[in-house]
Amino acid sequence: MTHARTPIRRARRALVCGVALAALAGTAFAAPPKPVADALAQISASGNKLASGWRYKQTITGTQQSEKLAYDASQPEGRRWTVLSVDGKKPSPEKARELAGQAKQAHGKGRGGSLALGADSWLMTSHYRLVDSSGDRLVYQIEPRPGAHSDAATASMLKHLSGQFVVAKSDHRPVSLTLDNFETFSPRFGVEIKSFQLKILFRRLAAGSRPVVAQKVSTEAKGKVFWIKGFDARTRVVLSDFAPVSSAAKPPVAATH
Repeated sequence: MTHARTPIRRARRALVCGVALAALAGTAFAAPPKPVADALAQISASGNKLASGWRYKQTITGTQQSEKLAYDASQPEGRRWTVLSVDGKKPSPEKARELAGQAKQAHGKGRGGSLALGADSWLMTSHYRLVDSSGDRLVYQIEPRPGAHSDAATASMLKHLSGQFVVAKSDHRPVSLTLDNFETFSPRFGVEIKSFQLKILFRRLAAGSRPVVAQKVSTEAKGKVFWIKGFDARTRVVLSDFAPVSSAAKPPVAATH
């Protein structure tokens, strides 16, 4: 199981962190359709707003462990993350520092829980084809293509994935993104992924110019290690309890049980 978890976690983390909020730049590829470009721009602009002006909680539920953290933009940069619980219990000081450090590193310096990535995102360089425009939703078939700054693990996985990006017709806000593998692939020697899915549900916190956040992110990977030992790795990330830092509500505190 150890051999499987490392490459899968790296590839999955690259995808999860690479989708939700991006600082998008121009590329040599054809620009995405305007509704898609508008949706990606909203995601990009929301990163700094969420990181600098909001507090919220983040719950990560994995196959082997669950974690609950809190982010508070009113705190000094190095103290914005608080670990509330691990598997429902108060973590040791060492574990709390480790997880808080991981959260800060994963979300980028100064960008809070925005699940950000760098410039030239693969979302901007991918190909989009409109397949449904009924009601208030525009549904695009997406063929992922690596961006200029995509790491090797992400670039390798994208070749085996396809999915849909849903955008609201009225204001071009992002609604959801789903990616599935269409063939078995191997991210590393001896590891075979038979089934992979990434699903993200977006939410606008309030009307107007308030942030658009990736409120729910889930991933699932199934496969085998050296064609013998099977694995089923699942992760779900949920953001909740949003409040502007100007709110009178008190910031969250670490668990005491």
